[in-house]
Amino acid sequence: MCRLLHSYGAQFGAQPEEGPDAARAPIALTIDGQYRIRLRALPRGGIAVQSRLRSLPGPGRERDELLAGVARLACGTMREHAAACVVDERERALWLQQAAPAQSLQDIDDAVGSFTNCLAFWSKAIHTV
Repeated sequence: MCRLLHSYGAQFGAQPEEGPDAARAPIALTIDGQYRIRLRALPRGGIAVQSRLRSLPGPGRERDELLAGVARLACGTMREHAAACVVDERERALWLQQAAPAQSLQDIDDAVGSFTNCLAFWSKAIHTV
């Protein structure tokens, strides 16, 4: 899967990110000159696609209201989109992420296209919550 993913990235001039295991390294891409996404191979096959949406405010009312609004919006989009809005493990940012099966370059391209469409929505909506 990693070779397939790296082959996909190479079509766009993207190289695997630096790290201890270059063969398993994620790929960073910019789509349409504005959407930064990161792709990585999943251990059991398929790919993960993710993009950072925004930083979270510190603990308090503003943060609570933002998270409640994002949760409402996320619930409303679950039926239409495979991507999910999540809080990172350090609880500092909101991310959009999606796991997708991928057996070919076309599968990866389809997943990236679907994710980018969802990201376009979230990139605008996140600032109105």
